[in-house]
Amino acid sequence: MKKELIRKIVFSSLFSTGIILVGCSDLEIEESDSLISESAQFNGVQNVESALDNVYNGFNRIGDQANFYALQEVSSDALLVPTRGTDWGDNGLWRTLHQHTWDANHPHILNTWNDWNSSVFNASEIIDDRSGATSAQIASASFARAFAMFIILDNYGQVPFRAPDEGPEIDPRVFTSQEALDFIISDLDVAIAGLPSIAALDIDNLNRGTLASAQFLKAKVLLNAHIYRGEDQANAADMEEVISLVDEIADQGFSLQQGYFDIFKAEADTETIYWIPTAVGNRIWNGMHYNINS
Repeated sequence: MKKELIRKIVFSSLFSTGIILVGCSDLEIEESDSLISESAQFNGVQNVESALDNVYNGFNRIGDQANFYALQEVSSDALLVPTRGTDWGDNGLWRTLHQHTWDANHPHILNTWNDWNSSVFNASEIIDDRSGATSAQIASASFARAFAMFIILDNYGQVPFRAPDEGPEIDPRVFTSQEALDFIISDLDVAIAGLPSIAALDIDNLNRGTLASAQFLKAKVLLNAHIYRGEDQANAADMEEVISLVDEIADQGFSLQQGYFDIFKAEADTETIYWIPTAVGNRIWNGMHYNINS
């Protein structure tokens, strides 16, 4: 019985070894075995309107306590996240932002970078000629791309750019601040030329790019243009255009709301130019504790 058991073990071992030797005899991959592509294949967006919805819905990420909002607020003196016992310590996640000791691995730094660069790429796919978008759709996508690229530029000082048919094996171009500024302004000029003028108080149609929102974003970009160019003082021509853009916005019926707190109500107001769906239930509106939602 013992000898029989030994023979079975030896035979089993030799059989397994044989399989390994046979199985490892040819490791070359034939092109018929897999889909092999040297670069990404892009033939255009199949449904442009759906793709636009995807880009604009992505902007709803602003209504979160983390990432972009955290970079803007927790890193400043405007907001401090206190630790209560073990709650909200989060391994120093918020404290690192407040003390300006983050690095590129900080999740809010990395997620913001990835999220908004993704929006730029998705908008570029819509704008590409192969997608066959209408001029109105291109204008809307141009506003969205300018908005996303502005956030990257304003937070990181440089912007990577990848064309729709450039795969991950191709390193993206990296725009300097000046190059990104020029790109954003060019996109906004396309948006201003093609977006509809939606009057103030027409709240149902102000959650997409409009003439006023594109003009407002361009004015905001121009106010900071000298910073992106590395200049000490604002350019007089830029400031004149800012005034002109704001005047044109006012001509469409927009103005400062008489009661400041009215802009936080659910009703339409004259001050809201562009909005995203966020409200008391979103965590950026929390007060003393995340269970206090009123």
